[in-house]
Order: sequence, then C-alpha cells, then structure tokens
Amino acid sequence: MQRSKVPEDFLSLAGACGQERTFPMQKFYRLSVNIVKILTLLLAVFLFIGSFLTTCYAENMETQQVLLRFDNPLWNLLELAGYGLLFACCLSLSGKAGVKFRRGLLVFTLGLILLLGGMLIVFGRTVPAADALSVYNAAAEWILGNKDIIHPTFSYLSYYPQQIGLMAFLELLLRLWNLTGLSAPAWHFVKLVYVCLLCVAVLFQYRSLRYLWPDDWEPVSCCYLILVCCNLPMILYSSFVYGEIPSFAMLSVGLFLLLKLLADCIPAHSVETTSPDDTRVVGTSHALSAVTVFTALGSILFLTLSVMLRKNSLILIIAVLLVLFFEALRPGRSGRACIGLMAMAVCLTITSVGVLPLVQKCYEKKAGNTLSSGVTAMSYFAMGMQESSRGCGWYNGFNIDTYDAAGMNSDAANAISRAAINERIAYFREHPGYAVNFYLHKHLSQWADGTYASRQATLATYGGRSDFLKEVYEGSLASAYIEWGNAWQNVLYLGMLLFCIATVRKRRPGNGSANAAANDDFRFHNICLYTYTGLIAVLGGFLFHTIWEANSRYIFVYSLLLMPYCAAGIHDGLVRLAAWHSNRTLTRHSNS
Repeated sequence: MQRSKVPEDFLSLAGACGQERTFPMQKFYRLSVNIVKILTLLLAVFLFIGSFLTTCYAENMETQQVLLRFDNPLWNLLELAGYGLLFACCLSLSGKAGVKFRRGLLVFTLGLILLLGGMLIVFGRTVPAADALSVYNAAAEWILGNKDIIHPTFSYLSYYPQQIGLMAFLELLLRLWNLTGLSAPAWHFVKLVYVCLLCVAVLFQYRSLRYLWPDDWEPVSCCYLILVCCNLPMILYSSFVYGEIPSFAMLSVGLFLLLKLLADCIPAHSVETTSPDDTRVVGTSHALSAVTVFTALGSILFLTLSVMLRKNSLILIIAVLLVLFFEALRPGRSGRACIGLMAMAVCLTITSVGVLPLVQKCYEKKAGNTLSSGVTAMSYFAMGMQESSRGCGWYNGFNIDTYDAAGMNSDAANAISRAAINERIAYFREHPGYAVNFYLHKHLSQWADGTYASRQATLATYGGRSDFLKEVYEGSLASAYIEWGNAWQNVLYLGMLLFCIATVRKRRPGNGSANAAANDDFRFHNICLYTYTGLIAVLGGFLFHTIWEANSRYIFVYSLLLMPYCAAGIHDGLVRLAAWHSNRTLTRHSNS
C-alpha cells in the first residue's frame, strides 16, 4: 500500500506554525541570558573596583578585627602586569608544546596541592577549633557511644542541627581511621582526605571547562591551572576540618555531570545566522538513554551531598534549579528532554531540602531522642545588620544570646529578632549615610579580603607550628601573605570582569584585519544559560550575604566558583591584546 503524499503547502504551514511557537520561547530564553549578563557585569565592576582600591584583612589574630586599607593603584597595576606576563608565557608554551604541556601542567598542579597540603599537615599542625571542634567532637563522642549529643537542649547540635550532615561525614572518616590502628591524631587523617578532595574538586572543575568553553577550553584550562597554583588560601583551607572543602568537591562533581548532561546527553541544537538576533531553531528529538539517566542521578546525588556537608550550598542549588527550568524551555529541546529536565529539577529540590532532615531523623532514631529546631535564621538576619568588634555585620553573639534568652523557643527568638531588625531599619532610615557606609564596609570586609580569613580559620594548633608558618600567621610574612592574596583576588575579579564585558559586546563581523578575531566575539557570542550556573550562584551569594551574617570565610567557595570564568576572561583579554598589538604593528609598517 502506497503512503499518501503530504502536500508541500501543508508542510510549509506546519513549519511556519512551529516557528511561531518557537519564537516567543526563543525571545524568553535570550532575555533571561541577557539579564544574567547585565547583572553579573554590574557585580564584576563592583567587585573589581572594591578589590583594586581597597584590601580588608585581620592583623591581630586574637581580636580578629577586620581592618580596611586603601591600596596603591600603581602597585596593583604592576602586580596585574606580572600575572599577565605569567599567563602569556603559559599560553605561549601551550601553543608550542600542545597537549603535553597542558597535561604536564595538570599533573604539576595536582602534585603541588598534594605536596603543599601534606607539608601543611606536618608543619602546620592545625587542629579543629570553635564550631569545627564542636562538630568533630560530636562525631568522636557518637563513635564512643555517647548518645547525649542528640539532645533537645544540652548539646551543640541542639543549637545548630544543620551541622549533623557534616558530623555524619566526619563520623565515617573517623571510623575509617580507627580501622587503621594508628595512634596519631585522627584529624591528620581527616586533613589528608581533605587534601585529596581538593584535588578531586580541581580535577572535575578542570574537566568542566570542556563543556563551558568547547572552542577554547585548552588554552583556558592552562589559565585555570595557573590560577589554582597561585591560590594559597585554598591550600590553607585544606587543613580546615569543616564543610567548605568536601562540599565544594561534591559541587564540582555535580556541576560537571550537570554540564555534561546539558551539553552531550540532551543538547538543544540551533543554527545561528549572520545576525545574533535572528536565530533559526532546528528541533531535535533525543531519547532519554541509560547514560542520560545515570548522569542526571549522579548530578543530583553529588549536589545533594554538597548541601548535606554545607547548608549554604543551597544557594548554588537554587542557581541550578533556575538553569534547569530555563534550559527545559529552551528552543530546540524535545518534549521528552523538557520533561526529563523538569523531573530532575523536582528530584533535586526534594533531595536537597530533605537530606538534612533525613540524616537528623536517622540519628534521632538511634539515640532515642530529638533535637530542637536550633538557632533561627531570623537571628542571623538581625545580626547581619548590627555592629561587631570584628566588622560590620560580623558575628557578635546576638543569634546564640537571643536563642538562650528565648528559652530555646523558636517563635520567641524570631519575635526578638524581628524587633531588632525593625529597630535597625528605623535607624538606617534616619541615618542614610551611615547605612550606606555600613553596607559598603560589610561587602568590602567579605569580598575584598584576598586571604578569605584562611589564617583565622586555621589558627589553632597542637604543639605549635613551624617557625616559617608562625611568621606567615602572625609574623613578618603575614603582610606578604595578605599582599599575595590581594594580588590574586585582583586577578580573579579582573578576569571575571573581562569575561562579563566580552559576553555583552555586540558581535561585529571581521574585516580582514589582523584584529578580526578580536572584533568577532567567537568565544562568547552564542553562550548558553547553563554556562552561567557558577556566576548565578555567585550573584545569589552576594545578595544573600548582604543580609546574612558577614564573614570573608563564607566567600571562599564563591572565589573557587569564579576561577573558570576568570580563566576564560583572561584568555579572551590576552587574545584581544595580541590582536590589537599585531594590528598596530601592521599599520605602522604600512605607513612606513
């Protein structure tokens, strides 16, 4: 039986209808990308100017008061020039040696992390302190059979139940340590695991570059590895027995799988004409294969683990959920792919919100007791609006004092906190100049500290650290460490700014000149929304820490998320600079 032929005019009509349905979603998707571009550009301008002109640091390790100083712009320019020369040499060697140089640089970077991290364990002798010590001790006490750590009023977890996820992780590590039969302190083993997790984070962030910048990932990866090698605060944080390093390792794996999912497993194909505003979308149909499903489940698993280890990772989870929503509606996605991405978003929402309550219920069942709801979020918002001996909006004990004064009753604590918030809002309204100065200093104390409070976080020792490290923490080398961190941070924010500028530039066709490549934004003109996942998280973190308790330690993870964008911006800037120089040389020769 011969199949009837579909009239050509009917096919044309169907195609036209499909284009009409696609066009609004296409504009909606492009609008969302442009909004992200503009907001991140504004953030990049603020961060770079703030870091370039000022530096925040703690000079006295006892008081840990955050001081603000104005930098020498000329000196900062010289430091940026030095870094620029380093990146240029690296890219030149990469262009000559190719894959061998890039792989060698990767091995060198991972080896350097292991070497410096190991030396820090041996000679730094850092031990857990403050909250980190409380969580560590809770895990150790639980292993010894002390069930009283799960108590509604008399335990550390009754104040901070969100730390139970980290306690579960440390319990696992301590049980593994007990199996070795070694007598050395167990926290050395934990720090060694953290060093290895840091290598995992760097490796998977490095692998993510292939999906972020598919056309230029090789030179960008070289710039990224140089950034990692120069990031000394990251090395110091490998000895901080808390949630930052393991959580970021899980984030790196989860984001890598997410990027792989969106780029390889269920891509949306589009063909762009000469004008970026005139896009013809070609619909495709992608089956949800077993690889796709396992990639999605793996991403959900590791992103959920990041929240379990550090609750603030929910900020990045929100960024991921926004990306999944908009990518599901992206023109070119098949109906099956759209449903799959929406289902992934629903599953990630459930797991990320439910993981900590689930872990808590497991411990409560084993202990035969319950935990209280803990210190309220409202008290942190109130504390973030108050003065502190350390800095504007920093910890001053208001949250814990309020919770105790309310008899560990959440409703009463929230009432006290709301009254304090209303009082500060009224004061800010009466003194607008003070309010501007307060929040400016609050932001700078967090985002302009190139050390990210790494010395304060790893200050406590057992038996004292080596003479060299003593000088780094509190001696003559402390100022050098602060300056090193400041220079690295200037590079980080400058690279972010260059990337954001490149993405908002209008694409211009090449004219055959030597800088045609620079005129044509071939790297970023057709950028996808999922490429911005890390930047969206940083933007969310900036807004969140405007109202939350301030601490430069909280910004450390965001600095790690910025490194791929910084590397891309630096590479793009160097390409444009080389093209401009080449064009000037040709012009000079032609005139002569």
